[in-house]
Amino acid sequence: MLREGNYSSHFRGNNMSVKPPKIVMIGAGSAIFGLGALARIIGSPRLRGAELALVDIDEHGLQTMTALAHKMNAAWDAGMTITSSTERTEVMPGADFVIVSIQVGQRETVWEMDWQIPLRHGVRQPYAENGGPGAFSHTARNLPVIVDIARDMERLCPNAWYFNLTNPLIRLSYAVHRYTNVKILGLCHQLLWGYAMAAAILGDRWDIPIPEHFHVHTDAANMPSFIPVAMAALQHIDIKAAGINHFSWVYDIRDKHTGEDLYPLLRERWLKTYRKDFEPLTREIFEIFGMMPTAGDSHMCEYLNVVSDPLTKPWEKYDLKLQSWEGNRKRRAERWELAHAIVDGRMDVSVLKDLRRFSILEEPVPELIEAMVYNDNFYAHQMNIPNTGGLIPNLPTDAIVEVPAVVSGMGIQGLGFPALPEGVAELCRRELARSKIVVEAAATGDRDLALQAILLDPMVTDIDQARAILKDQLTDFAEFLPQFARDKEFTT
Repeated sequence: MLREGNYSSHFRGNNMSVKPPKIVMIGAGSAIFGLGALARIIGSPRLRGAELALVDIDEHGLQTMTALAHKMNAAWDAGMTITSSTERTEVMPGADFVIVSIQVGQRETVWEMDWQIPLRHGVRQPYAENGGPGAFSHTARNLPVIVDIARDMERLCPNAWYFNLTNPLIRLSYAVHRYTNVKILGLCHQLLWGYAMAAAILGDRWDIPIPEHFHVHTDAANMPSFIPVAMAALQHIDIKAAGINHFSWVYDIRDKHTGEDLYPLLRERWLKTYRKDFEPLTREIFEIFGMMPTAGDSHMCEYLNVVSDPLTKPWEKYDLKLQSWEGNRKRRAERWELAHAIVDGRMDVSVLKDLRRFSILEEPVPELIEAMVYNDNFYAHQMNIPNTGGLIPNLPTDAIVEVPAVVSGMGIQGLGFPALPEGVAELCRRELARSKIVVEAAATGDRDLALQAILLDPMVTDIDQARAILKDQLTDFAEFLPQFARDKEFTT
């Protein structure tokens, strides 16, 4: 079933007559986002001659990435016109694509606080970008800027596409959809976790090497083991999954070469014979609800009320570890060292030709741009787009859902799916309903709605606890939450 997505593109015509696009990257001064995205975009032969504008409020980081972009442009004969600015409105006029990956506040510092504040009050959440009470503050910090970018686009480049890579993806993409008329697309690579899990269980069919004690936990130290397995899986397996970001569900899984339905074998092996310590939460949810979730334990747990009881401590049963902050900081430092080494001439820019290594885990940004500009028919495994037309019929039509899509000069046509099983749909609807309240609270600074949002979170079980968490979030993040500023102190 193919139901048309809700947006069309302004690109038309054949490959020979289309002008190369103007691409604006906001958050380009990041060593994590900027390095990978620049390598992929500038390294694309079909985007030769494009105009590339880099934006970041961090002037030093922006200067470094701009110098790096010029080196790549020259070395790879990309023929791009490259500019940069700390003021996005200077470079947005005429843009065809605006790619956004931002964080308000220093990334690791504020993100760790999203964990620490709930922990003070007895709420332990292994991950805190998309769910749990920590995701409320994560949303509230980033939402005003995310929406303001879209409002600038309405004035300066109203036909452009907004590619959002900032989490919480559901909430922030929904905010753009709700409060502006901009064409919004949320991009994520989490389906790779589903591919990696399938490969771990079925990989012997294709001689995929699986490391001993392999897992798919989301942490920097695990990436060297995880990525080769996920990449190998993509060569042999085709997954059709749908739901919401970090909470999608496998409808169909097949051998890419033979078309064989692999779901019966996957179910048989994982639920009956495979090692019990492999993503145990995912396995149990799979067994209970009858569909395989794709995000892996460390992300899926954000949406569930069965992982945070302080008495039974289910995180021990499921081995749900807190993030490694030092690991994240080390990874960022390594990226910066690489960028500086290339800019300073201590390392040749050719090392970035290994695009897979610097691909922000394969989010297909260049491929999407190429498809829209040159009217290709590009199949994307996961696109986060409005549920217009009922792509998933038993989820709200104004929600941001995650589905595969065909991308071309006609825009994005999301694949329509049958209704989710009611139990699975209800899990998704709960998160979508909560996300609406979070977004409204973060957009308006309404403290009553904010308290509702915290209290509705599945990890929070006490009203006083919710009040205490919100009070600390509004206090500790006050400089980043001006929408909540009030003369009256928030009281418990």
